[in-house]
Amino acid sequence: MPRNIFQTCTVIVTVILAFAITANSSHAAEFGQAPLFDDLVKNNQLPPVEDRLPRTPMIVSPVDSLGNYGGTWDMAQLAKRDYALFIRTIGYEPLLRWTPQWTGTVPNVALSFQANKNATDFTFRLRPGMRWSDGEPFNAEDILFWYENILQNPALTSTVPDWLTCGGLPVRVEKIDDYTVTFHFAAPYGLFPTFLAQPEAVEPISYPAHYLKKYLPKYNPDADAEAQERGFANWQDRFVNVFGQPGTIDDPSRWRHPDVPTLNAWLLTGVYGKQDPLIAKRNPYYWKIDPAGRQLPYIDTVSFKLVENKTDAIKLAMDGGINMQERHISTSTDEILARRKDMSSFTLIESDMNKLTLSLNLNHRDPVLRTLFQNKNFRIGLSYAFDRDAIIDQFMPTALPHQAAPRPESPLFHSVLARQYITYDPDLALDYFAKAGLINRDSQGFLLLPNGNRVSFNIDTVGSNRFEILDVVVSYWRKLGINVTARNIARDQFYDQRKDNDFDATAWGGDGGLDAMLFPINYLPISKDSWYAPAWAAWYLDHTSKMAKAPPPIVQKQLSLYDQLKTTADASQQNKLMRAILDISADQFYVMGVALPPNRKGIVANNFKNVPKVMPAAWSFATPAPTNPAQYYIENK
Repeated sequence: MPRNIFQTCTVIVTVILAFAITANSSHAAEFGQAPLFDDLVKNNQLPPVEDRLPRTPMIVSPVDSLGNYGGTWDMAQLAKRDYALFIRTIGYEPLLRWTPQWTGTVPNVALSFQANKNATDFTFRLRPGMRWSDGEPFNAEDILFWYENILQNPALTSTVPDWLTCGGLPVRVEKIDDYTVTFHFAAPYGLFPTFLAQPEAVEPISYPAHYLKKYLPKYNPDADAEAQERGFANWQDRFVNVFGQPGTIDDPSRWRHPDVPTLNAWLLTGVYGKQDPLIAKRNPYYWKIDPAGRQLPYIDTVSFKLVENKTDAIKLAMDGGINMQERHISTSTDEILARRKDMSSFTLIESDMNKLTLSLNLNHRDPVLRTLFQNKNFRIGLSYAFDRDAIIDQFMPTALPHQAAPRPESPLFHSVLARQYITYDPDLALDYFAKAGLINRDSQGFLLLPNGNRVSFNIDTVGSNRFEILDVVVSYWRKLGINVTARNIARDQFYDQRKDNDFDATAWGGDGGLDAMLFPINYLPISKDSWYAPAWAAWYLDHTSKMAKAPPPIVQKQLSLYDQLKTTADASQQNKLMRAILDISADQFYVMGVALPPNRKGIVANNFKNVPKVMPAAWSFATPAPTNPAQYYIENK
């Protein structure tokens, strides 16, 4: 993670990628535009390009060459709960963005930014003349609108996101002038510039004040009455219906409203799940240019073809329906390329720390299961009980056994956390089950709880690939007397159950391999996605939450260490604190892992240009968004 966040925002990902971007911008003497806008400008239906761009557009240097306009970027999108594909391709425009190499952050929507020496105040200079996709000005008033009317409005925001708090208090945003805002924090917040490059950090610049004011009683006294006239319970319900659920772009409701103006390169023309394919068209007011002064994006449209599952996505790729993608198809790249001679691959530097993580709900509603799951001996027994080497040979021959721990390439690699309890030893597993009080068995050989009932629970995942691995893990556990059932459930059901703390156990991927400091959800209960301890995470985020339960003192110490880490701007101190957090994680053994994922590959058509040969793969990086898809182009034949 960050080596010197305050000074350079440098990230510990040391992979060198062949890509360059210029964040410093200059006002070109002449600008170019996509030909499809020519008639609109000629007929006065659209202002000239020089009037649509900000005074200082962002210049994006292409990977290989200047491109030509036109064409369609074709992708496969799962029919349910795959809005993350939007975020990763057309929805990533925060104030600061990751460099394509993931070596740091650079200004993006912000023209520049500066922190005070204590790292408590962060001042952002915006781009004068920048516009929303409907042509209305974007400026400091829009960020202030978000702060005052969304973030501070309890009717729309019940809990301030953790990344917008420091020193126990939420951020305070001040408008300095029309193009300058300052984010004030109660304590030093050296990690803030890094958090601003995460996908979720588009939130402050996602609320067009001119479009949304009419839905709020503060600006429209009749807002509630108008909402009820249209069949809504109140103005809040209408606002969510018009805009989506405030708080995070990572919410399905945020991708159902194509009329809401954005700052993105492409604009959806329909609603996710209704139109197939769903088309995104170029934004005539997009604020980036190439070095020749031509307005980006190069590609005219983006097409999202709905598929039921990853198998269908792979089939679509084989049939020629995809021209650049890594999501959903990377497990079958070689098969696709064997059929598609008109395509090549690019390498994805894996940042996940595990192919499959396994976690019990330590805050289970059932006190009997809660007591068992919180018994570390039981978790150790489960870890010894399955053969990782055999599973790797069956599903991922190039992987290596690995617990839920940072990757070996990371400076934060923790050998104990990565290697403990990792060998296959059924006898030792039974010893640890006995230490957890599981000695007696029923007539069918299943272990019994102290109350005489079987040790029975479900472990859930989403997707056939994960489920196939999970099913084998569960077969080992059942052989030793644990009556556990693997379930492959729908995404909506999966997330709803975890939101309500109504689940037993989870099998998922492994975030935090290279970005452990930024995305530590598997190492301490800090997020709603820390599914091994949802009630402890709720306590950390909001002590007053109905789900919140105070964690044990050692876990509270760990959370306190992370709060200290957030405040410091000193890289060595950050690393020292994170290592202390990982020491506690190793001692607590919250989450099990199966295997360290190898690098993957994506596919790209041979005429689809400016895609880097190598790029990081991570949710916190929002792959491939930081490689600037607006500079991708489809070569004219």
